[in-house]
Order: sequence, then C-alpha cells, then structure tokens
Amino acid sequence: MKRIVIFLVIVASSIWLIKPYPIYGSKNEKIPVLMYHHLEKDVNNNTVISPENFENQIKTLKENGYNSITTQELYDYLNGKTKLPKNPVLITFDDGYLSNYEKAYPILKKYKMHAEIFVITSHILEKNGKNAYPNEIPKMNWDQLKEMKDYITIQSHTWNSHYKLQSFGGGMKGAIYGRSYINGKLESQEEYEERVKKDFILSRKMIIEKLGYEPIALSYPYGTNSEDAMKLAKDVGFKMAFVIKNKGVTMGDNVYALSRITVNGNETGAELIKKLKDSGT
Repeated sequence: MKRIVIFLVIVASSIWLIKPYPIYGSKNEKIPVLMYHHLEKDVNNNTVISPENFENQIKTLKENGYNSITTQELYDYLNGKTKLPKNPVLITFDDGYLSNYEKAYPILKKYKMHAEIFVITSHILEKNGKNAYPNEIPKMNWDQLKEMKDYITIQSHTWNSHYKLQSFGGGMKGAIYGRSYINGKLESQEEYEERVKKDFILSRKMIIEKLGYEPIALSYPYGTNSEDAMKLAKDVGFKMAFVIKNKGVTMGDNVYALSRITVNGNETGAELIKKLKDSGT
C-alpha cells in the first residue's frame, strides 16, 4: 500500500511539472486593461476624469469583486507561469501627470487597488524641478514616484517620443512607428532604428537608476505600433507592450501588442462595469 501511495505521488508530481498549475478561467478568458491619463476637478472626457468619478469607478470595481493585478502578474499569466485572482483588472495611466500622485494615488490606496503608470521619462522632474515644456500639464517628480511604490509600479511611455512625424508611408504617425522625415529628409531604416532604440534604452536606464527596478512594459504613444516598433521594444529588453484596441487581453495575444480599454471620465462605475462585460471581459 505504501509503495502505491509513493507511486501516485511521483506521478502527480510529474504531471505538475509537465503542465503549469491551473490558471484563472480558460484560455479564452479576457483580462481588462484600463487606460487613464489625467485627473482634474469637474472635467470628464476620454483623457481626463474628475477625482469624484475616478473614485466612483474604482469603488464600483472593488464592490463588484474586481482584483487589481500588476503587469508582471499579467505577463506571468500569459506565459502560463501563474494564476490570477478572480475578476482580474490591470489599471494603467499614461504620461506621468502630477494629478496621478495628488488625486489618483490616495484613492487607489484607500481601496487597496494597484496601478501601473507609464511615464515619459524625460518629463519626470527632479525635486523642485520645472516642467520640460512651459504649457504642459504638471508632471510628477522622481521622489513622488518612489513614494507611491506600495500601490504603483512605473513603466515606460518612451524617453521623449510622444509626438508625431511625417511617415514614410504618408500621413502623420507616432515618432516610433517607422521611418520618418527628420528636418525634411527621410531617414534610413538604420537611422530610424538607432533613434528609437536610443530612446527606449534611455527610458529604461532612467527608471532603473531612479527607482531601482527594471521596467518590463512599454505603452506606445497614441496607442499605435508597427512590426518595427515591436521588434525594437523586444530588442532593448521590454517583455510586453500595449496598444489601444478597447478589448480584453487573452492567452495567446502578441505580448508586444496587448490591448487596453480607454476609460471615459463621464462613465459611472456601473457604466464601466457594463462596458467591460459588453467587450467580453
């Protein structure tokens, strides 16, 4: 009898090694990745939300059983290395606005919900520093980013490539999209790759130096990417990257083209929950 028990234990252990432990839901389960930007009193649209509406949304997510996760947890899940809690949600912000520290962070902390902020690293300030551009919405400083580490992890939104250039294919595209016209001259493929790779490397280096950890994720400016941009992101060490397709993330998705869902500031918490359910999440 003892030998039978030992044999069964060995078999069970072998199966465990061959197949990762059960993941949350099925392979078709969709994980919502929410995208926010700036918070401002009495302003609500696709890029700005009032603190009151933001709290209502976060509170409603919490009350409806949603559990916040990190980009690392999402990456591990997509690679079959971990399971996620029931009703997982990844909350993200872009750019690095001061309002994220002053208004969003206290709300996230109150409801014990984690978020990730994708910052334009060249715009993050030194202590008592001034904004990179005189008319831009105030940004955070590195000390503030450090202070939020209990509920917020910092990722990359490039070093300084959040602008558009005339694309080789016509029209204005995000600066990292592909070969572009610089000072009226079309850059070569080599020049394009060198420009974008330098930006990505600087962004990663600054976060490592200032915060002491390596960013694993990139959000493409304007939510658009290309085969070239994805390759460069992978080459410099990013493990995943995000676009905007307003649908959930599922097992098997390209980790360098993961979708996020734009949250409108006018949406009530109940409307946000309905939106997530209607989009298959």
